[in-house]
Amino acid sequence: LVGWLIGWLVGWLVGLFGWLVGWLVGWLVGWLVGWLVGWLVGWLVGFLVGWLVGWLVGLLVGWLVGWLVGWLVGWLVGWLVGWLVSWLVGCLLVGWLDNWLVGWLVGWLVGLVSWLVGWLVGWLVGWLVGGWLVGWLVGWLVGWLVGWLIGWLVGWLVVWLPRWLTGWLV
Repeated sequence: LVGWLIGWLVGWLVGLFGWLVGWLVGWLVGWLVGWLVGWLVGWLVGFLVGWLVGWLVGLLVGWLVGWLVGWLVGWLVGWLVGWLVSWLVGCLLVGWLDNWLVGWLVGWLVGLVSWLVGWLVGWLVGWLVGGWLVGWLVGWLVGWLVGWLIGWLVGWLVVWLPRWLTGWLV
């Protein structure tokens, strides 16, 4: 009886100690590793890749494409076409010497307005909407939220939960 009680108590204490150590080690290590892996890797990779790449690509694409297209289309097409059409109409059709200055001024003003409109529309739409808003929001939201959440969930589920369950079951 005494041997059985001592054996039972020693076995119970060793089991309790093993359970506590396993639970603490599994919980702490699993939680810390899962948190660190999930948070750092998921957040940093998601943030850096999603935000930086998305923002930079969106900014570069939106800025370059929007600005260049807006500038080229607005300035070259608007100014040149407006100036040439007004100059040609004013100089050649109406009169060569009397209306050259009028045609040149009208063409220059029409070209300037077309350039400003094309540049502003191309810059605002292309850079702000396309590059900044879409690139930044998509990159930030997708990269940060998805990367962080997936990294955190994967780190928590893969590392912390099995160790916690193993430590708790043992």
